[in-house]
Amino acid sequence: MNHTFAKPPVTKFYQQDVVQKIAAPHTIGIVLRCWHDADDAPLPNLQDPLMRPLERGEVGVSFLSDTADKREILSESELQLLDRSLQPGDVVKRSVDDVQSGMVLDVRMKTRLEHAISKEQVDGWKTSKNFDANRQAEIGDYVVYEDWLGQVIELYDENIIEVPSGQLVRLPELGSRLSVGVKSEDILPSPVGGVHNMLGFLFGTTRTTGLQTVIAVNHTVYAIAWLALNQTLDISIAESKERPQRFWYGPDIGKLTLVRTRLDFQMRIGEIVQLKDTAGYPFTKHGREGEAGGVVTVHSFNVTATDTEVDILWQDGHKETLRSVDVIPYMNPDEYDCWPGDYVFIIDDTGGKSTPGVIQTVDAVQRTATILLRGNIEQVSLLELDSQGSSDSNSFPGIDGLGVRRGELVFIHALGTNNGFDIPRVPKIGELEPWVRTFSISHSGQIAGWREELATIGADVATRRSSDTIEEGTIKSKAPSGTLSWLGEVVDLRPDGLLDVLHADGTSGTYPLERLTRLYDGIEQLEDDLYEDEEESEDENLVHGIWDYDYHWGPDELHNDSDGIEDEDLTDPHSTTETIASASPPQIEAPVELDSLVDSKLGLEGEIQNDESEQKDSNWENFKVLSSAPSDHAYFHTTAAQPSRQFMSRMNREYRILMNSLPENILVRAYEDRADLVRSLIIGPSNTPYQDCPFVIDWHLVEYPQSAPVAHFHSLTNGNGRVNPNLYEEGKVCLSILNTWTGDRNESWDASRSSLLQALVSIQGLVLVREPWFCEPAYEKLRGTDEGTINSRLYSEKAYVLSRNFVRRTLETPFSGLETEISWLYYSNRLLEKVLRDSRALINASRQQSTEGRMEDLTEQYNLSLSTGGIIALERVLTVLQNLLDAYTSSA
Repeated sequence: MNHTFAKPPVTKFYQQDVVQKIAAPHTIGIVLRCWHDADDAPLPNLQDPLMRPLERGEVGVSFLSDTADKREILSESELQLLDRSLQPGDVVKRSVDDVQSGMVLDVRMKTRLEHAISKEQVDGWKTSKNFDANRQAEIGDYVVYEDWLGQVIELYDENIIEVPSGQLVRLPELGSRLSVGVKSEDILPSPVGGVHNMLGFLFGTTRTTGLQTVIAVNHTVYAIAWLALNQTLDISIAESKERPQRFWYGPDIGKLTLVRTRLDFQMRIGEIVQLKDTAGYPFTKHGREGEAGGVVTVHSFNVTATDTEVDILWQDGHKETLRSVDVIPYMNPDEYDCWPGDYVFIIDDTGGKSTPGVIQTVDAVQRTATILLRGNIEQVSLLELDSQGSSDSNSFPGIDGLGVRRGELVFIHALGTNNGFDIPRVPKIGELEPWVRTFSISHSGQIAGWREELATIGADVATRRSSDTIEEGTIKSKAPSGTLSWLGEVVDLRPDGLLDVLHADGTSGTYPLERLTRLYDGIEQLEDDLYEDEEESEDENLVHGIWDYDYHWGPDELHNDSDGIEDEDLTDPHSTTETIASASPPQIEAPVELDSLVDSKLGLEGEIQNDESEQKDSNWENFKVLSSAPSDHAYFHTTAAQPSRQFMSRMNREYRILMNSLPENILVRAYEDRADLVRSLIIGPSNTPYQDCPFVIDWHLVEYPQSAPVAHFHSLTNGNGRVNPNLYEEGKVCLSILNTWTGDRNESWDASRSSLLQALVSIQGLVLVREPWFCEPAYEKLRGTDEGTINSRLYSEKAYVLSRNFVRRTLETPFSGLETEISWLYYSNRLLEKVLRDSRALINASRQQSTEGRMEDLTEQYNLSLSTGGIIALERVLTVLQNLLDAYTSSA
């Protein structure tokens, strides 16, 4: 008998995984890059072997060695997974093709050690209880002084280096770049200029060649950003509390208390640790008695291996303890994903919110959840939940998401007081002072600003230490019980809505949500600043153009061809996307002014009177110029300037193109009184989740055509999430041709060859597609994988259900200027009947698939089948659509 054995799947790795080479088991490394990373777009760096684009199945690994990291790109098949780094609050799955996910509640690690200098191995595994809790604060750590919480943002170090002769050299420097055990020939700087003078007060003054070893690292100065005050203080007392000093050194360091979260007790490969009891463990001695520096004994150890165990709360409510390598990080959570204990809103039929509820369990396969709502347990569809708070039309500064998450740091308000917000909204506080945000590197590359001040203090401390013994404090590693109960880490969310918090002093408490305020991390704020700067730079011209409207681009307005548009035939708009991107408007007659175009083409009813349109139903004309822009147009309230002749020449060309070349399922409306505004209606293409559904986009022609038109998508999801990765709920349309996404240069807007028609057809052909999940550029690389298939199916179900709701809301409140067309299409032309018929057929096919395990033709047509939650949400929409149809029929 012949047996065929399936090839085992290649292991999939993630960032921070600990791996070993299969061909060299003693070669241990940490994964830094993966082929499937969402942001895997490295900058060119010829000197870094990891900085090249990764092929599918490749990862970039930093292997640890005695002297330096060795960085290498390898195939996943060449590596074996040893351990996986996870932390409380992470979301995991059992495998990429599993639908259910779980929340990491707690993490426990055991480690193997070797002496940092001698590399002598320590027998057995060690856990956190074996380690010395007294340690220095590192960059990113939190500290407390009196009633203030701060964060370390920079350090000044004093490093002790052993040179080949055995002499000890003291190296003070800004930044924490070295650790005990590092060996290199280039640790000490060349003794030139100012550096030579600095080395003059070191233990040794002669720099020798050869291998140098770091034997001690001491943080002598801390730069601390003070973020927030104890929230239990009376406001009159809080107002009198001035922010503490920025720089801490000498005896003042002993006034600080280190705040440690559970994450701080997790060790990483290559990390340096100290043991509580050093008796019987390896140590080394350096230096000589009687010489400067004396003898230094090193009791530092390097983590060489880890083994991680995690407690997981699965969506169905059961808890389990597993090794971290038995699960995988869930990298692309769905916006409907939620876990027991989470607060959510339920979206009602009008788009409003009911009383907030607390998730009890989730059936991820059927996409339903049980929820505690008004004291009762109810079953709901996940597609009708808002777990992010995005459905609320009000603005909440400082709010992002609902409730709090496991692993977050929170301030606790005094009994009888609250955070000022109605549950489940929780504010976050943490005011980062302006000095932290200042750029502290000069144009010549030298330190400046507050970093220069920090370095001056550090150099002064080093100078005094070289000639005298100075008093220095040691940071406190733990606060006395009961002294820091106003601050803590969220460790669990209870099904009744209460939260368990581990206080910073080691005690515990349980609190209602309204007594908590989240910490806005300082480093997170700096990262957000960078992101906002990028967003502002992208939108700067857009905002300026809306409010400072000007159509005048060149000195020769009267030159009809000054826009540079090419007179070529427009390729068939139904052709491939590559053709669409490079198509140019067709050759046309000499342009005419808008007034003459309207006079010759429009009758009393404002409808185009030409031979072709007369043959069509007058209720469905692809292009019209209406007399005035509607007040519900997204850009109606912007200020318009008198259009230039150059602009009108270009628009006349575009109008003619739209008259003759628009696909049947796209309508465009222009306006006599606002030539800078356009409205479009796209009916979703066949064989996609968007089939037969209306999508309205308003356009603002700001500095057109030199700049791409500005688009606003009318999202009708009412907080239920995006209907497409490229169509945002706030109205943004993300597309290369609109310059709202960085794509290939040939795909971006070009005044000489791009047009409104191309933008419309690009949305129709590149956005409203059969598998919209892959519209997200980061996910395209997952096409053909199990993970991609599962996520795509779930997204398509959501897109299908939300799109049917677009039909409902458009019929209930038609967009101005499209009322006749919408009514004719869905009622007179009976498209609404088709929507109802197709949706019910999909529901029946999905139920049949669920019971018989087979896929009907209709479900294959849309590449989806509906879960129970999808059916519940869809049937609710179909009930309203049927009522609308019945009301129309009875009145006809």
